[in-house]
Amino acid sequence: MPASRYDELDADLAAIIDEVGIDVIWNDAPYKAVVADPRVELDLQTGGFMPEADFQVKIRKAELPDPGPRMRQTVVIRGETYAIKGLTDRPTSPLLILHVARA
Repeated sequence: MPASRYDELDADLAAIIDEVGIDVIWNDAPYKAVVADPRVELDLQTGGFMPEADFQVKIRKAELPDPGPRMRQTVVIRGETYAIKGLTDRPTSPLLILHVARA
């Protein structure tokens, strides 16, 4: 039986993440992930605008236990702790995207 499009995409992403991914720590375990460049927004707070950086961390769903990461949990990227502010979990994608910001 031929592999599904999803399986082919997952295999290709696994090869890419193995090659260019970095270790991200979640629940005291390392996972290979691709971390996108930060998006910086200005957040209006008392006293003026404060820059806030937001990263996307892309991890293969097949690598994660069930249940996987949840909002308000933390991940460690290169020694820095980030809070999970949102998740993108599309049923047609083999990736779970964590939206994180400094904790």
